[in-house]
Amino acid sequence: MTSEERAWLLISRAISGDISIEEIEEMELIFLDKPELRSDYENIQKLKLGATGSLSVDERRAMDRGIEKFNHALSAESGFAERPLFISSRLEPLQRKTSKNWMIAASVIAFVLVSASAFNFLKLKKAAPQQELTTHYGNRTHTTLPDGSVVWLNSGSSIKYAANLNEQSKREVTLNGEAYFDVKHDVKHPFIVHAGKMNVVVLGTEFNVKAYSADGFMETTLIRGKVEISNDARPGTNIVLYPNEKVTVNTVQFDVKKIIITSKKPIRDSVVNVTDRGTLIPDEDIAETAWVSDKLTFKRENFAELATQLERWYNVRITFDNGKYQSKQFTGTFKDQDINEVMHALQLTQSFHYAITNNQIHIW
Repeated sequence: MTSEERAWLLISRAISGDISIEEIEEMELIFLDKPELRSDYENIQKLKLGATGSLSVDERRAMDRGIEKFNHALSAESGFAERPLFISSRLEPLQRKTSKNWMIAASVIAFVLVSASAFNFLKLKKAAPQQELTTHYGNRTHTTLPDGSVVWLNSGSSIKYAANLNEQSKREVTLNGEAYFDVKHDVKHPFIVHAGKMNVVVLGTEFNVKAYSADGFMETTLIRGKVEISNDARPGTNIVLYPNEKVTVNTVQFDVKKIIITSKKPIRDSVVNVTDRGTLIPDEDIAETAWVSDKLTFKRENFAELATQLERWYNVRITFDNGKYQSKQFTGTFKDQDINEVMHALQLTQSFHYAITNNQIHIW
C-alpha cells in the first residue's frame, strides 16, 4: 500500500469517526509530505457537514478528484461492502458528467455517518447537560473533570463541558480565559479544547491555553506530550506542537507565531511538583505556566498589558492618567505578595506615581 492509499484509508476512518490518536498522528505526517491530501480531506469534511455552498470552483474540483479515492478506501474497509444510495439535493455539480460522483459522495458520507454514529445517536438523543466552572478576578481554582482529566483555571476564566464527558466519543470542552490541562490518556476518545477560533486537539497530556475574549491574542504552550492547533479562520494551517514550544495567534489579523519557551530545567523535568492529590503540576520556573503554582511571572511586559494581568490577578481596576508609562516594560516574579507590594516594587524600576483607593489604582 502506497502512502497515498494509506492516507485515504485513514481519511475514511477519520470521516467516520473511527480513528485512533496514533492513526491521526500518522495521517498528519502524511499530510506534511502531501499537503494536497489535507485539502481534499477538509473539503470532504465540508461535504459531510453540508457546507458545500461555500466551496470555490477549485475546491469542488478537488473534492471531485478525491471522491473516487475515498470510495475505494471505504470499500477496502470491512463492513462497507454494501451501501444504499442516498441522494442529497444540497449539492450542485460542476458539470453534468460529475453528477453521479456527487451523488455517490453524498451517499457514502450519509451511510458512513449513520453506520458509525447510530449507536451514539440513539444513546444521546437529548443533549447532555452542560457543566460550567468559573473563576472570578482574584481567584484561581482546579478540578477533576468527569473523564479523570485535571484542569486549573486562572483568574477571570470559565470552562464548559458535558456532564457525561467521560461517555462522549470526543471529550470536548470550551474555554474562555486561561487554563492548564493534565489530560487523562485515552486514544479512543480525543480531547479537544475550543477557545474562540482556536481548537487544540490533544495528542499528549499537559498543556496551557490562554484565550481571554478581551485580549488580542490566544496562545497554547505545551509542557509534555503533543497537541495539534487548528484555526477556524484559516483552515488547513494546522500546527503540531512538541514539548517546550508555544504558538501565539493574533485574533485580529490571525497571524500565527511559533516560538520556543525557556526554562531553567530540561523539559523532561518540567513537571516536578505533586499536589496533595498526587497530580503533577508544571515547573514554576516556566513563565507561561507559573500561575498554576500561584506565581505571577512576566517578562518584558508592557505596562498596559501588565496592568490587565494585575487586574485579573488581584481583582483591581487600573487606570493611567496619561500614556507616559504604558509602553514601559517590566520583568518580575511575585508570589504571596499583595498589590501594594507589587506596585511598590514596580515603582522602584520606573519612577511613576500611583495611588490606591479600595480596588482602584491610578497611575501618573
